[in-house]
Amino acid sequence: MPDDNELMKKVKAGCRESFEYLVLKYRPNALAFAKRYVKCSEAAQDVVQESFASLYVNKDKYDNRCTFKTYLFSIVKNKSIDYLRKNKRLVFMEVIKEDENTPEEIFFKKEIRNIVREKIMKLNEDYKTALYLIEYEDMSYREAAEIMGKNLVQIKSVIYRARCKLKKMLEDVL
Repeated sequence: MPDDNELMKKVKAGCRESFEYLVLKYRPNALAFAKRYVKCSEAAQDVVQESFASLYVNKDKYDNRCTFKTYLFSIVKNKSIDYLRKNKRLVFMEVIKEDENTPEEIFFKKEIRNIVREKIMKLNEDYKTALYLIEYEDMSYREAAEIMGKNLVQIKSVIYRARCKLKKMLEDVL
């Protein structure tokens, strides 16, 4: 299959199948990302649907200066923020993934996740977003910087500070 930039060229030329392929490929990650902002599965689905619709309607604005995923996540982030402003809700991200092992391990990991989640929720929004993009979406610093509207030096600084702050917050607990 062609890379994402090639697919977007086809989308610009009117190929709906290429767009559908991109939607199927990125929808799960986009949903998870939106849910970190809006905290509601139904709202996240609406945000992602609106993001893909906006992307399709404005497909001619896409250029390949950044990866498709970075471009899409920027749209999802902005649509999520618009949703929160419109609904005037404060939302905190939860960036801990679920694991399954023995019952004892599940219980222990759940307790640790709860502690870490509590500490992460105390971080500022930039720190939470940057950690999520880098650690859980496996994005590069450059991609995260573009999504967050920062330059590369700024995002490195945000990530470093977020990790240091989180580590310091967890020293007494873990």
